[in-house]
Amino acid sequence: MLSYRLSVAMMTIGLLLAGTLYADRISYIQGSGAKAEMKMDEGITITGWSASKVDYKTGDGKATSVKYADILSLDRHYGTMGAPLSDAMDLIASDPGAAVDALAEIASSGNALDREEAAFLRANILDSESFADKGLLSQATKAYEDYVKSYKSGYFAREAYRGLSNSQLRANNVSGARATLKNMVKADNVLEREGNQLLGELEAGEAKWSEAISAFKSAQSAAAGEKDKNHEYLAKAWEGWCTLKSGNAAAAKTLLEAVTEDDGFDDPNSTVDESALSVAFPALGDCYFESDNFQKAYDAYVKGAYYAWWSAGTREGYCLGQAYLCAKKNEGTGDKWKKRTAKLRTALALGFPRVLAEVDKQ
Repeated sequence: MLSYRLSVAMMTIGLLLAGTLYADRISYIQGSGAKAEMKMDEGITITGWSASKVDYKTGDGKATSVKYADILSLDRHYGTMGAPLSDAMDLIASDPGAAVDALAEIASSGNALDREEAAFLRANILDSESFADKGLLSQATKAYEDYVKSYKSGYFAREAYRGLSNSQLRANNVSGARATLKNMVKADNVLEREGNQLLGELEAGEAKWSEAISAFKSAQSAAAGEKDKNHEYLAKAWEGWCTLKSGNAAAAKTLLEAVTEDDGFDDPNSTVDESALSVAFPALGDCYFESDNFQKAYDAYVKGAYYAWWSAGTREGYCLGQAYLCAKKNEGTGDKWKKRTAKLRTALALGFPRVLAEVDKQ
């Protein structure tokens, strides 16, 4: 799913149709699993949007809507988007400062959809620019705060709450970020799952295991209510890792195996399943390692390294290092372990030399 979903996809088609089609356009997923397929409605008019859905009228005047979770792209450039917003967006790459000023004006004077989009875009640009100019961080934070105050369950609310909490964390305002995510949870029931997931990850980062576990349980409950197995298992994997860190390896193992041993947990239309497994397998490896079950620990770590690589995670090196330790501990049981040790040592030396140096001290 795209992080900024409005006016992004279908650009080539938009260029081809510019000047000939003056209407909005939306693409979305219809159905699920093997029956899922992409649909596109053109010649439509967006009449409203929120964190839960987009409402529009078709070319023949029929009122309909699409759930937010199913939307792939939405393009208003040649329809309901006003010329001032379109012009401001053209400035973003070449003159972000001028774009920010233009968007501030639109946020107070454009049509309803343009006002909301302009408010979010302004915050997003300031956020991006603040990495090069830290003096803009407070402005980005304020812009995000203004958005969620005016549009607490708006179309861009997910990105805005996430952006606000991240900007607060960058300013070392952990309590502010925590409050932001709690407000996200309370803003609308469609934001509960993601808000609790982010809150759990924040608490885990602060080593507040009990608070993290509580948030992940709430995220699982919300995901189950949405019949979203991917995100339910993602939250369960995080709960398992936090349960292990809190000192309850047996309970952690039960939680993690529920995720890793479900043969039906595979969704070709999502990468969330891989993300869940990239959390679950390393934690499960730690459970087995602590109980000296180095064979199972090795298997879990190797799978953890694969899913970390696949999902662009950060624990590939850790998993390979732990698998190397497991192989070393099993060297006395057969030549295959000596070969595995040698291969893993080579892989670590080439890709993760610091990890190799650390595990060689153990």
